[in-house]
Amino acid sequence: MLFIFAKKSWPCYFRLLQHNRPLAAAPVGTGEQLKYMAYGVKQPNIFLIIVLTALGILPGVIAVMLLTKHYFVGLTDRRFIVLPVWGSGEINVKKITDYRLDRLPQVFASTGPIFTHIKILDPVKPFVAKFHRYAP
Repeated sequence: MLFIFAKKSWPCYFRLLQHNRPLAAAPVGTGEQLKYMAYGVKQPNIFLIIVLTALGILPGVIAVMLLTKHYFVGLTDRRFIVLPVWGSGEINVKKITDYRLDRLPQVFASTGPIFTHIKILDPVKPFVAKFHRYAP
């Protein structure tokens, strides 16, 4: 089974998945159903961005571009799957991290007017990212 967006109304993300084989071929177990999928980022510390931008616009922009981590996450009926990705044009998956829902470590989630933040407090494989809430 392929990773497909639960909401196909997000055309930019849906196209990204359709045209990138490594990302679309993420393993979903036999009989496992993908319920939701989202794209999120983890940006560098805001104080680092402010300091580098104060030195000049270009260092701040370069720092944000190089230090921002990109993720696709999926929620199935059994697991929460995290795919750290990199690349421009062709998206490549760095590794696949999954958390079984029946043994999920402590999770903090907060929702604001623009972003939803998810933080998984796992000592072995922690995860932090924010996801834009806008969906047409």
